[in-house]
Amino acid sequence: MIKAYVILLSFIVGLSLFFTFYELPQGKPLHCPCLSYPLGTYINGDNMVNMNAEAIINTLIFGVVAGIVETFIAVVYGSVSGLMGGKIRIIMVRISDSINTVPRILLLLSIALIYGIPTGTSLKANFFITAVIVGLTGWANYSRQVSEYLFTSSSSTLSRIVPKTPFSLLFFSNKEEIYNLSKKFIIPAMIDGISTYTAMGVIAGVGDPRFPTLTTLLTVASRYLPYWWLYLPPALFRAIVIVLLYLISDNLK
Repeated sequence: MIKAYVILLSFIVGLSLFFTFYELPQGKPLHCPCLSYPLGTYINGDNMVNMNAEAIINTLIFGVVAGIVETFIAVVYGSVSGLMGGKIRIIMVRISDSINTVPRILLLLSIALIYGIPTGTSLKANFFITAVIVGLTGWANYSRQVSEYLFTSSSSTLSRIVPKTPFSLLFFSNKEEIYNLSKKFIIPAMIDGISTYTAMGVIAGVGDPRFPTLTTLLTVASRYLPYWWLYLPPALFRAIVIVLLYLISDNLK
């Protein structure tokens, strides 16, 4: 079944890429869906087909950036922790547990205020900086799972091959083990990044006008509730993308 999910997601991405660069005719602002505008028009008259397509791509880009950062730190930190064992592992695990106790959304919003620009109703924050910071605050839970896996797995060849030093990750002999760990967490980390960005957008209107995401469309649409085409299609597309990512992730484990 995983092939079907990947094909469907690839089709959505391909179609979104096409309509991201191929602009359909604009119209009057907030024009309801019709034959000329299948998904209606946006508040500035842009065709909502183009808006949703670009938002899907940007949402996935955000998830990929945040997911790569989360997974990389989690695998490196968790691997060193799991392979070292003993008191060092206990200390490293407690550090990651402590990070998990910090209210993440409040921390991210506080950080966003440093580099973002408040506009009264929203907070303009650089798209890629936000993605990286989301990744830097979301790795702790996954690192604990990596540590537990390597520490408790008696059949792991890594525990026998790698010398127990803080730099052991640099000398991994079994690349397949690292690949499997990364593959296990990359998509959940992507979903975590997308969901966290959604929370930031809904709570404080965090977003980058240059890179509108599905979250951006939903946040703006909250001020235009009678115009259902501004929020129902983005919400549906977001649900489809997230569900497909979950299904692909479940089949990779």
